Amino acid sequence: MTSSITAKNELRARLVQARRELASEDHDAFTAAVREHLESELTESMTVAAYWPLGSEPGGADFVPWLKEHVSRVLLPISGENGTLTFAEYRGKDAMRESAMGLNEPQGPSFDSSVLAECDLVLAPAMAVDAKGNRMGKGGGYYDRALEPLPHGKPPVFAMVYPTEFVDEIPTEDHDRKVDAAVTAEGITRF
Repeated sequence: MTSSITAKNELRARLVQARRELASEDHDAFTAAVREHLESELTESMTVAAYWPLGSEPGGADFVPWLKEHVSRVLLPISGENGTLTFAEYRGKDAMRESAMGLNEPQGPSFDSSVLAECDLVLAPAMAVDAKGNRMGKGGGYYDRALEPLPHGKPPVFAMVYPTEFVDEIPTEDHDRKVDAAVTAEGITRF
């Protein structure tokens, strides 16, 4: 297991550096293409659990307001103690606050991660996704724990990644939760 953790950390470090070096025009073009692909999956009646992209994360700084224009309800994560996530409804930029971890989090009533079962789609953050649907996050296991009780595909879990982050294989651990699809500028790849 230690070699798997080491391999994941090395891959994660390379991907973080590649994101830092991404030109803003490449990020903007990627964001536009990903949104176009995602839009074909969205309906006005949907509830979608998403996240607020930071820095060069896929989706862009205004991703959540864009998403809210296309669906009925957007739930965003709130990082809790011991690596847990709760979720609250996005009610506009004015109802967001910066957490102690530097994340944009919604204010208002929150729900434990069982609320994900009521969603039509979950957009999980990822550093990479492989050809088998294995997802590598930032290393805290927050989403693996939140998604663990859900049956595979109910609701579908998508990850947005840059083309260079869609890799052949990711070192995995028993607790890692797979995604149902990867969204890149080229399209949506389902597993």
